[in-house]
Amino acid sequence: MKKKLLALMFILLMVGVGVLQYKYDSRRGYFSERDVFVTLPSGKTLRILSFGFRNLVADMLFIWSIQFYSTYYLTNASHYIEHVFNTITDINPQYEEPYIVGSWIMALEVGDIKMAMRLLQKGSANMPDNFIFDYELGFYAYRDLKDYALAEKFFARAASKPGAPSHVVRKRAHMVYMEDDLQYAYQLWMDIYKKAKDRLELTVARNHLNQIKFEIDKKFLDQQIARFKQMYKRFPYELAELKKTGLVKEIPGDFYGKPYIYYPEKGTITAEKVLRWKKSF
Repeated sequence: MKKKLLALMFILLMVGVGVLQYKYDSRRGYFSERDVFVTLPSGKTLRILSFGFRNLVADMLFIWSIQFYSTYYLTNASHYIEHVFNTITDINPQYEEPYIVGSWIMALEVGDIKMAMRLLQKGSANMPDNFIFDYELGFYAYRDLKDYALAEKFFARAASKPGAPSHVVRKRAHMVYMEDDLQYAYQLWMDIYKKAKDRLELTVARNHLNQIKFEIDKKFLDQQIARFKQMYKRFPYELAELKKTGLVKEIPGDFYGKPYIYYPEKGTITAEKVLRWKKSF
């Protein structure tokens, strides 16, 4: 009975504090837009001051940071974000969530992709066996920087780490394709195709292989069609003419063995299914 009474008193006390805080905030215009000033000791200093409870201190500061950066009326909160999350991750370098959540806030709320990537690179350095940081880095390099070579580097690094899911390997292969390294991309996707463990992975690999083969074949056939026109002053009436004139040994087909669609009036080819991952297709 005594414990229930104490619990009730505690609840009433918290409600009372909440009401008083609300009234105070309302009078002070607490929720009006304004600037704030944030100062934090260095992570090294806070580790010393934590007296062995650095994980607890990092947890508390992380929880505070989430509340702080979800407070819309603080107009200059973004000025301190890198320092805040660097401090948390200096206190506990093995704390995964601040790196991820901090990078989300930096990228999505502040719009500073390079800052987000700096924090993720710090996470990757402090936890080199964790794939998630390099995966996130690859995502930002691909989506926001449009730097496919950099994205491929990060996805490749992520794929090499323990516990990396199979879709990371597919991301890496897609970046090689986006770089226009078609032969290498075809090799990577063929390896994925051969090792596919489910229908989704098999379908994705087939789609890529079909598209990449089409692009390789189109480049080759376009060259031969151009040579034919130079020789005969017209486009071939059908692709078979390229073989008849000795320009090609065989007329390639798509990944499924189907012939490409040829337009003799323009001298161009296409496939039954063309995936427009690139603007040129």
